[in-house]
Amino acid sequence: MFMIAEECYYSWWHTGGHNIEKPPVKSEMSQITTGAAPRPVWTSQRAYILASVAGVVGLGNIWRFPYMAGENGGGTFVLAYAICILAIGIPLVVLEASAGNLVKRGPVGMFRRINPKWGPWVGWSLVVMLIAIMSYYLVVTGWTLGYAVDAIRADLRPFEEFTAGFASLWFFLVVAVLTFAVMQRGVRGLESMGKYLLPLLVVIVGGLAIYSQTLSGASQARDFYFSFDLERFLEPTTWRMAAGQAFYSLSIGQGFLITYGSYIPKGVNIASSSAIVAGTNSIISITAGLVVFPIVFTFGIAPDTGSALSFTAFPMIFREVAGGLFIGIAFYVLLFVAAFTSCVGGLASVLAPVRDEFHLSRGWAALAVVAIVTALGIPSALSFTSVGLTVGGKPFLDVIDQVTGSGVVLVAGIVGAALIAWRLPRKRLLAAINNHKQPAWLSTISENWFILVGRYLLVAGVALLLATYLF
Repeated sequence: MFMIAEECYYSWWHTGGHNIEKPPVKSEMSQITTGAAPRPVWTSQRAYILASVAGVVGLGNIWRFPYMAGENGGGTFVLAYAICILAIGIPLVVLEASAGNLVKRGPVGMFRRINPKWGPWVGWSLVVMLIAIMSYYLVVTGWTLGYAVDAIRADLRPFEEFTAGFASLWFFLVVAVLTFAVMQRGVRGLESMGKYLLPLLVVIVGGLAIYSQTLSGASQARDFYFSFDLERFLEPTTWRMAAGQAFYSLSIGQGFLITYGSYIPKGVNIASSSAIVAGTNSIISITAGLVVFPIVFTFGIAPDTGSALSFTAFPMIFREVAGGLFIGIAFYVLLFVAAFTSCVGGLASVLAPVRDEFHLSRGWAALAVVAIVTALGIPSALSFTSVGLTVGGKPFLDVIDQVTGSGVVLVAGIVGAALIAWRLPRKRLLAAINNHKQPAWLSTISENWFILVGRYLLVAGVALLLATYLF
């Protein structure tokens, strides 16, 4: 019965459906799909926003954003990042969420609507990329869990000592089991995660930001974090890094936004919801910098130390500073909560197309997804154990991160947005974006801007890439 419904929808979409004002009426579709499990939906716009923010806020905000800002000019990078969020990030979040809402499918089903021949390949490529990312993301999340446990035990150790045995592997497996448990609850589990864990994350990051301003290096940190260098601001590299961070932190081009958008019920204004999600995500990222840089300058650490900062320098600092034990517990609990919510969000985005395409129950689909990601993540976990698994002299985790890092996500997000903006019916896409509650003048502005960004960002991206390497 489900396949009959699919064929009916394809027939409408691809045989003149672009010029039809309305799809088959709900009663007809209900008769066709009788016996098929209805697609779950968020209980409200608030639930969708909380779950989306919880899903996108993760290590990219608390861990990656501060060290990216440190390596790329401090306040200059922060300003470029904010502009990228407003000019590019919000439109692409809107486009991906609206596309998912329009077809009520994950990335594979959505791109199949665009083209039944090659569309599924595009969708599955996003799923495979996300699986690869999550395979090592769960490993790093295991590190945050291990450090949180060690902080509670008052036994924070340098990264080399922490990974000397097989702790990296065991904590990775624990995170996989915890993620599976939440995924078993489906949309309701995602809503609960957003309802309870997101406020905890906000409270901890806000409290740490306030505390950090009392440190001796806070003034120097603010000077760095809010500085502006016009020459660096005009460099193409600054914008490429800022755009990559915006894509990474908002989960653009990873199928996540399409999947979460497919669960949106009627009456939800996707444009305003996306703006809230992107704005909250960005505020948490920028606040994380207010946590990290006062600690960095207080203890004389170079701002451009890089990705090892949270797991190498901070354990030593928390042992020395007054009240460091409690600060360390709060910091690593924060890192774990942020990382874990993204783990669940990412694997839920893989779960949706697996259920859609193979018609599995939630339990079996969740088990299959977690098993695949766990199997693929074991080499990454072993690269930071006594085994020391390497490829070409580099840890396996670092290699897979380089292959599937923000560069691939950037390309996937830009190409996906172009396909959505050019190939989906304009009227239907705009109807999914806006509703009757939105003022007419705002609808006109958002319609033109969202579509223009999706259609022509590819050209701008290629120009920026050429400028980065030629000038």
